[in-house]
Amino acid sequence: MNLFKSSVLCGMVIVSFMTSCTDVDITMPKGPKGDTGLSAYEFWKEKVADGTVNWPKDQTEVADFFKFLKGKDGKDGKDGQSAFEQWKDMIAGGSVDDPHNPGEKWPSENNTVQDFWRFLTGASGEDGQTPHIGDNGNWFIGKEDTGIGARGRDGQDGKDGKDGTNGRDAIPPTVTIGDNGNWYINGTDTGKPALGQDGKDGKDGKDAVPPTVTIGDNGNWFVDGTDTGKKAVGQDGKSPEVAIGDNGNWYINGTDTGKPAFGKDGKDGKDGKDGANGANGKSAYELWKEYISSGDVDNPHNPDQKWPADRNKQTDFWDFLTGKSSVIEIEVGKYNVIPEYWNSSLKEYVVPSDGSVLFTVYDKTGKKVTAGVKVSDLPGVSSTDAFITNEEGQFKVTWDKLPDNKGLSERKGSVTVTVDGTQETSAGNTLVPNRINVRATITNAYLYYYSNTNIDDYKVVRLIYSFERQVDGEWDKYPKSITTPHYSMESARVKNINQPVNEENLDKDKCVCTYRTETLMEIYRPIVLTETEKANVAKNDTVGKLAKYEWDQTDNYAALYFGDGTGSYNDYGQTIYLQDKIHVPEVYPAPSFKENSVFIEIKQGITTMWGEIDTDNLQDFYKTYAYPTGQDEFTKEEGTNVWKHPEGKLPASELEENRAVFIEMRTFINGTGGTVHTGTKPLSKGGKRFKLTSSYPNNWIGLDIRTRAESTNKITYSLSYEYRGRYTYYMLKEEDKYYLVDFADWSKRILLPIKDCPADWMN
Repeated sequence: MNLFKSSVLCGMVIVSFMTSCTDVDITMPKGPKGDTGLSAYEFWKEKVADGTVNWPKDQTEVADFFKFLKGKDGKDGKDGQSAFEQWKDMIAGGSVDDPHNPGEKWPSENNTVQDFWRFLTGASGEDGQTPHIGDNGNWFIGKEDTGIGARGRDGQDGKDGKDGTNGRDAIPPTVTIGDNGNWYINGTDTGKPALGQDGKDGKDGKDAVPPTVTIGDNGNWFVDGTDTGKKAVGQDGKSPEVAIGDNGNWYINGTDTGKPAFGKDGKDGKDGKDGANGANGKSAYELWKEYISSGDVDNPHNPDQKWPADRNKQTDFWDFLTGKSSVIEIEVGKYNVIPEYWNSSLKEYVVPSDGSVLFTVYDKTGKKVTAGVKVSDLPGVSSTDAFITNEEGQFKVTWDKLPDNKGLSERKGSVTVTVDGTQETSAGNTLVPNRINVRATITNAYLYYYSNTNIDDYKVVRLIYSFERQVDGEWDKYPKSITTPHYSMESARVKNINQPVNEENLDKDKCVCTYRTETLMEIYRPIVLTETEKANVAKNDTVGKLAKYEWDQTDNYAALYFGDGTGSYNDYGQTIYLQDKIHVPEVYPAPSFKENSVFIEIKQGITTMWGEIDTDNLQDFYKTYAYPTGQDEFTKEEGTNVWKHPEGKLPASELEENRAVFIEMRTFINGTGGTVHTGTKPLSKGGKRFKLTSSYPNNWIGLDIRTRAESTNKITYSLSYEYRGRYTYYMLKEEDKYYLVDFADWSKRILLPIKDCPADWMN
């Protein structure tokens, strides 16, 4: 939000704050245009969040903001002045600056409702300063302390009596209504109900007769059916800077108006008879709701469009008051070529899905042109590029034609507009935004497992990354309101690591992404198959899937790329190839049973398989995420974009001391059905023997290397994913004989002799 908006908001809030304890009326003119700043509401939210303002942190909606401003209700009395009436008093002396004509005073006779609205729209002024609440609780204008507290004490109630001159308005403390219906002041229960008892009737007051104000078909204000000749919505303006001086007077643009911000206290009158309640005046917000209810009010953000009648909430009211862009204004009498905001809250023109910018062309009267108008010589754009308007009077500049990190002076100025063969130079207000560049940066890589604890779960390389945008030369994270293009992030094998990463240097059928989130990706590691798995005589589907990722005996390097440029993702129209090349190391299979060293014991109906693991042929491995930090994380080789494992491939003798062989028997290899498991003692202590109780035919047997942990009465085996766990055998019984059948080749059988297991076998 710029100072144009912030000054408007703060000025309105200050006046509303002073005019009534119970109604919040927007009464002051807009503030001057300035740099982007926070609105009073947004500033209040921040101060509530950091504890500066004493207010419940879970009550920060717009309605809560108004509740905060309202303060404590006073006793029933005469109606206070409306925002319009306060304004009339302010300009009555003829000493208030005219916001539309610098150096001149606002005519005191221009005091109708339509004049009030015109005054509010303001006029262009110099850059102003945003009123804000300082650490001491006072209103500040820029760096100057006004000495006026943002919230103060309640004023005392006067005695009932004759109408006197206006009394001083109470300045509300931090007031809330508790669950018990009582007023709470600064968090303390007053014991007083929020609704007071009815007071005595006073004398009948004269009924207020407000004028009948309408908006005519020509867009002017009509009062009691008479055309005032004044537009209902004025041109975008820039507000004066409004403050309260040390003398208690209103100051506008630093000039003392001579008008006190507070009225004098009236004398107490005698008690009078009860009178009828006067009618409440309407706030600016209520008047605005009626104003836009027809659906025929121009949208200040989009010329030639109407403001939706159903956009009538308080937040919509604030949005409406901001008007169209205070940065670019249409210059009547010339053609205007103006970029359209894609996101007004971010003040960005560039469309994230394709990186383009939409421009609208206006004729000399400020209306949109028709189709077929040619626009060329856009500032910062190639002089050979020309654009043709569509039926909406608009054209699009694609991301690749936009300037790339050029200064403002190179991107702002006049263009050439050709209408029916006639060339004209436009107003010098055309702004061409820089393209928004995007990138992703890899910050970490390590070896992990895919998704579950199954024996044959895939092993992966996990990559950590983040997305960034470059806006006007500055790189930063994507804002929360714009989704990163992580769904388009893909991986592929690099053909030649000595060449740049591009479409031609990638094999997109290899090293493909298997899982991704906004911040990470996983890639299957190449698999070293056993000889029987390579042959897969059994035509096993599980083994067949493994073959897709078989290691080809060469080093695999993967690269990442994202964005398809088709508008499907927020890639700003670009396809980006990361130049990092990450080694994807192969993973070796877990060991098998030792040949002629596995037996079956049958006692009292319980079948136990026991024997030895062939640990003598345990293959090499790479350290994984299961190892201490620093031993597992990949590093980028100095002077290159190549990421490799810090220690490389290691012999099995370098395994962590607590690693052991884990054996599992399962009814179904899809992870369902009954299961039993066991394991060896740590390999570092010579552990190779196993004993699997309740081993029965028609079950699958898998082996893995895992972390062994032993407590008082329990031994656990946790994933460490140095090796490829695999289903190795199927136990089969034919007549009275037991066999282990090779998982990939059922013709290969190992007879299991029936033999008792020694009592000290596992010792």
